[in-house]
Amino acid sequence: MSEFSISLTSDNTVSSFASLASLRAAHSELLKRHRESGRTSELLKEIKTFICQGRATGALLDADEDRWASQSLLDYWTAILYRAGQEPPDATLAEFDPTLAPELDETLCPYLGLEAFREEKSSLFYGRQRLLEKLVNHLKENRLLAVVGSSGSGKSSVVLGGLLPSLKAGVLSGSENWHYYSPIVPGVNPLENLARITQLRDINATDTPQQQAKRFQKDPNHLAKLSHEFGNRPSVLIVDQFEEVFTLCRDDSVRKAFIDNLIGLIQLPGIRHTVILTMRTDFETQVARVPIFKDLFEQAQVRVTALDVSELREAIEKPAELVGLKFEEGLVEALLKDVLGEPAALPLLQFTLLKLWDNRERNRVTWETYTRLGGGRQALARSADEFYNQLIPEEQITVKRILLQMVRPTEGLEVTSNRFNRQIK
Repeated sequence: MSEFSISLTSDNTVSSFASLASLRAAHSELLKRHRESGRTSELLKEIKTFICQGRATGALLDADEDRWASQSLLDYWTAILYRAGQEPPDATLAEFDPTLAPELDETLCPYLGLEAFREEKSSLFYGRQRLLEKLVNHLKENRLLAVVGSSGSGKSSVVLGGLLPSLKAGVLSGSENWHYYSPIVPGVNPLENLARITQLRDINATDTPQQQAKRFQKDPNHLAKLSHEFGNRPSVLIVDQFEEVFTLCRDDSVRKAFIDNLIGLIQLPGIRHTVILTMRTDFETQVARVPIFKDLFEQAQVRVTALDVSELREAIEKPAELVGLKFEEGLVEALLKDVLGEPAALPLLQFTLLKLWDNRERNRVTWETYTRLGGGRQALARSADEFYNQLIPEEQITVKRILLQMVRPTEGLEVTSNRFNRQIK
C-alpha cells in the first residue's frame, strides 16, 4: 500500500501534513522514489495525493517564507504531472486559518519572566553560548571565577542555567563527577547560610547552623576541611549575588570569615576545588575592604556584556521552537528593537515574552496582543499598574510597605535588594 495514500478527515476532505517539516519529508521521499522507479502509474497517483495534502497544509502556515517554500514544492510536482500528460489537482496553497492551529498547553511555557534561569530550566536557556565558552575556558586554568555585570544583565542565569548544567554534563574533564554544593546567596549572615549547605551526614542533629557558623568564624580552613568528606572529589561552591556580603552583612568579622573560608577552599593543595561568584558591577569597589581577596577577585573576573541582536533573537526564537510557538511576521524584529540597548534587556525581554505567551492565540503570538501589552518597553509597567490599581486602598498600602522593605539603600545612590520574612509586622 502506498505510503502517501490520501488521508481523509471525518468529513471526507483531504487532511494536511502536520507541518512544513512533514511536507518536506514527504517531498524528499517522493524524489527518491521518482529517481528509482520513474513515472509509474502508482507514483503519479501518490504525487497527486501529495499535492492535495500539501495544498491543505497551507491552512497551518502563516509565515511568508514557509508558504513560499511549500508552494514551490507543490509547483515542482505539478510540472512533473504535466510532463507525464496528467491533469494535476489544484496546487494553490490554502489560505492560512488560525482556527486550525494547535492549542499549546500551559505547562509548555518556554519563558521565565522575571525569574532567573535555574538548572531545572536549562533546556530553555539560549543566547549566551559565547559567554559560556569564555566562562568554561576561564575555569580550565583557574579555581575562582567572578561573573560580574550590571543589574539585569543575566549573571545568575548564565551561571545557574548555563554554566552549572554544563559542568555537571562534563564540559571540563571529569566535572561530571565533581561534588556540587547547593548554590547560596550570602544574605545577612553568610556563615549560617554556608553552614546549611555544608552540613555533614555525621554531624549531630543538635549541631545547629549557628554552631557550625562559629566554626567557620574561628577557622578560615574549616570549609576546606569539610570538603574531605568527599575524598579526592573536587567540590564546586556557587555564591550568587556576592555583593550581599557587603550590602546585607553588617558584621566585618563574619564577612572576613566567609571570604577567608572561600579562599581556603580554592587554595587547598592537591584537589581542584572551585568557587564561582556573581556580583553587580556597581559594588565591585567594596571588594577593596578585604585586601587579601582583592587581587584574587580581579584576576577571576569575567564580565557579562549585553547580548547582541543575534543572541537576543536566539533567546526569543529557540525556546519558542521547542514548544511550537509562532510569532506573526515582523513581531520578533519589533521585540528586538524594543529591548536592544536597554540596561536590563534580558529581564525586560523575558517578562514581555511571558506576557505574550499568556495572551497567545492557540499557538501564535499576534500583533494585536503585542500592541495591547505596550510592546517590549511598556509591558512591565502596564502589568504593574494594572495589578496595583485593582487592589483596594488597604491592600495598596500593604504593597507599598512590602516594596519599601524589598530594597535597601546604601551609601551614595546605590540600591540593593533586601530579604525579610513574609509575615509583615
